[in-house]
Amino acid sequence: MTERFSKLVPENVRTLRPYQPGKPLEELERELGISGAIKIASNENPMGPSPKAVEAARRAAADVHFYPDGGSYKLRRAVAERLSVEPDELVFGSGCNEIIHLIVHAFCRPGIDRVVTHKYAFISYKLAALAHNVPFTEAEVTSRLGCDVDALIAAISDDTRVVFLANPNNPTGAHLSKAQLERVMAAIPTTTLLVVDEAYHEYAVAGADYPNALDYRKTGGPLMIVLRTFSKIYGLAGMRVGYGVGNAGLIDFVNRVRRPFNVNSIAQEAALAALDDHEHVQRSAEAARSGISALSQALSGLGLNVYPSLGNFVLVDVNKDALEVYDALLRQGVIVRPMGAWGLPRCLRISVGTPEQTERVTAALCTVLG
Repeated sequence: MTERFSKLVPENVRTLRPYQPGKPLEELERELGISGAIKIASNENPMGPSPKAVEAARRAAADVHFYPDGGSYKLRRAVAERLSVEPDELVFGSGCNEIIHLIVHAFCRPGIDRVVTHKYAFISYKLAALAHNVPFTEAEVTSRLGCDVDALIAAISDDTRVVFLANPNNPTGAHLSKAQLERVMAAIPTTTLLVVDEAYHEYAVAGADYPNALDYRKTGGPLMIVLRTFSKIYGLAGMRVGYGVGNAGLIDFVNRVRRPFNVNSIAQEAALAALDDHEHVQRSAEAARSGISALSQALSGLGLNVYPSLGNFVLVDVNKDALEVYDALLRQGVIVRPMGAWGLPRCLRISVGTPEQTERVTAALCTVLG
């Protein structure tokens, strides 16, 4: 059926391989004839959303016959106050994924400008570039799958318009230190935009050498936009609320290509309430650190190579085709994420779950790997 329409679309869309989401938990249970499956595949917060956010969403549902606030007025001012930035230095989107696409759309000329990142980076950078027919370059990484700063700098050329860096990175969990980020910033040309994706910032901030990219906004460094999200530690992945912080002039251009009413009214109210639930954020961060330690120790005990992570997930090399292990784990009722699409065919990404889920995934891997 697709071939019938192939002549209607440009080559970059025709050859694009779309992001493949996992199946709903209930559908997998039905297909496999199992029950009680656990999903630890998408880096979701196992503690769920803040109760304050749930209550705010419930109240907002009564007014869904109105269009949402197209400028996210209340949420914009609350986040601006929290981060000590101006409201016009913020852009909100349906998750950071939308903002990534908006940035490529706003700043890159199709077929002319280039997007640069490193191998095994967040896959949406590549998808956004290819969808907008923008050339895409991936620099080599270190032996531990972290960003090789020298290789990244060498990959930046005169036609590079945007450099994407996730810190920490998904799916590898690796992060750039303060010194490494400063080296990249010093090398960025004045005509290139640096986008630092800090989706896991609230988990990573306790790391001794982890830099907060917002600290560099007024130090005379490169053009920069910092991304944050409510999907991870705030537990609002289903609401889809992300935002970017940058110079008001840069943000103005991103807003010019943003769709009207792109963040729904329930999501805005839930995010606003979640922002003030400091106890929920703290508990979630502590649970993630404890879970990373327990998960890493358990998987290492099975003889597996576990990569260090400042997020709420780990990347593990299972020493064989990860898709086979993934399929076998499904039949044990454990849903993880195979990393073949990222170019890591022997790796699984396993999200931090509850302590009981950590025990279950370890036991399932013991069974599957013999």
